[in-house]
Amino acid sequence: MNPHIRNPMEAMYPGTFYFHFKNLWEADNRNESWLCFAVEVIKHHSTVSWKRGVFRNQVDPETHCHAEKCFLSWFCDNTLSPKKNYQVTWYTSWSPCPECAREVAKFLARHSNVMLTIYTARLYYSQYPNYQEGLRRLNEEGVPVEIMDYEDFKYCWENFVYNDGEPFKPWKGLKTNFRSLTRRLREILQ
Repeated sequence: MNPHIRNPMEAMYPGTFYFHFKNLWEADNRNESWLCFAVEVIKHHSTVSWKRGVFRNQVDPETHCHAEKCFLSWFCDNTLSPKKNYQVTWYTSWSPCPECAREVAKFLARHSNVMLTIYTARLYYSQYPNYQEGLRRLNEEGVPVEIMDYEDFKYCWENFVYNDGEPFKPWKGLKTNFRSLTRRLREILQ
């Protein structure tokens, strides 16, 4: 798809995780989008862990690619086989923008052997109708979009962060922000 896309990173540093994944209602100066992924192959009604990693958006002039598109490009070029069924799970710092939501929906329509679930820390410009429409389109394509809760953040910390064996430390307001963002997402998806 795009020969300039970098391969995924193995993990991110703790400060990066806490800064970019903190589920604030208004997240100023968080201009990067991060995507942690787990790809499982479905075999005989169960899943087998396949690949995992981390993408962030590439904003250099040559590639300018959001994290979602980076994943799709890498997945199509390096992993996707029409003979296998996949369960893909994303943990994102921001929900997809309208263009990425459209690209993901088109990709899934072409690849019925891929199932995607998205857990997001924050809603990206959720006040704007075209951003809301992107989330609804994903939902209509059968993609569950959910707000990350404590267990999701803990899972990301344990699997996608160079944590040196340190436990996940939740921030003040995590549960309150989770409830507010979940309410807002439900309003959008209705």
